[in-house]
Amino acid sequence: MNLLVKITAAILFLVIASYYLYFYITPSVTVINKSDYVITRVNVTLPESNLNFGSIELEQANTIHYSLSQHDGSYKYSFNIGGKLIAGACGYLTNNELNKRFVITVNNKSLVDCSQ
Repeated sequence: MNLLVKITAAILFLVIASYYLYFYITPSVTVINKSDYVITRVNVTLPESNLNFGSIELEQANTIHYSLSQHDGSYKYSFNIGGKLIAGACGYLTNNELNKRFVITVNNKSLVDCSQ
């Protein structure tokens, strides 16, 4: 019985560790809303993925992890904020970028700042 408990605990530990390791390894995009408006539609397009963040409330952020397998390219964003559409591109991504964290911030003047 003691061996069964140890095996079950080890398997549970491996499953939980694998879960957290996946989110540590995979790259992500975070969009932060520091504007005076709710962002009603947020899309970020990568060479191999399209990330739809939905809406982001005031002073809130949303993060989406994406696939490691990407072609070289840039992060293309589009926001619907305060009744107007803001679109552009920034940053650069390549294939298999482990643990890359890309942040797009919309400030109170509806200007976009990108950082890594």
